[in-house]
Amino acid sequence: MALYKVDNGFLFNTKLNNALKVFNTKKIRTSVKHVHTLADPFLFIKNNILYLFYESMSVGQRGTIEAKATHDLKDFKELGCVLNEDFHLSYPFVFEHNRSVFMIPETINAHAVFLYKFSDFPIKLERTRTFLVGDYADSSIIKHNEIWYLFTSSINGFEIYYTDDLENGELTAHPKNPISRDWKYQRCGGGPVLLNNILFRIAQDCSVYYGRNINIFKITELTPENYKEELYKENYFECNQEWNNLGGHHFSFADFNGSKIIATDGKQYDYYINKLLSPLFKFTG
Repeated sequence: MALYKVDNGFLFNTKLNNALKVFNTKKIRTSVKHVHTLADPFLFIKNNILYLFYESMSVGQRGTIEAKATHDLKDFKELGCVLNEDFHLSYPFVFEHNRSVFMIPETINAHAVFLYKFSDFPIKLERTRTFLVGDYADSSIIKHNEIWYLFTSSINGFEIYYTDDLENGELTAHPKNPISRDWKYQRCGGGPVLLNNILFRIAQDCSVYYGRNINIFKITELTPENYKEELYKENYFECNQEWNNLGGHHFSFADFNGSKIIATDGKQYDYYINKLLSPLFKFTG
């Protein structure tokens, strides 16, 4: 998992080299407390502080949502676990509406998509509603022309649902669903990104294996009646560094104190000895 600083004219035209900060979990496992995965980083800014929310997994346990905070991109304060459930959590999409901060984590193991609201930001969340019932992955939401659009993926492919009321409105399936059935494009790899008044969709490439790379789509039409997108950039990550040499499957963007910041994650080979040690650590979560 890494942070990058990019130029002010960024429009998916910058090669991500020389990471500002890399959070690397690769080490030999010695106990069930060993964190082996940090993934799905989402950036969020509040009161001139940059927050990083992400999935964290320890040996033999379910994923939880943890967070870090920084005011200068140098020192990162560990906020610890901000959400833990009796099912696996990942993909913590965080956003603000009417001065309240919300999160939509992936909760596919609970067979639903939930909305959580911070009652004490950034450490205390309460579940406030169920958006969808069923097996949906990597969901995020955006308000566009006064309508909320939920981007998600199911066994049917990439789908969109919409409502005019975030906290109480019924979600309606978009008439163009499924938007894509192609495993190269159907799963979201981050929330929708608005740059220079252009709306982009981040898509994971899972055609060869999970989390191989991301592809960028430019959204040219988004209404309750229609949806159009065009491929803008394919295989965005170069995956040429040790911590991401097997791929990367996530992208988050923020404009922080005049700097353009990108958060992403990467895959790498684990130490071979960890494969031998894994049976020693039983599932405890």
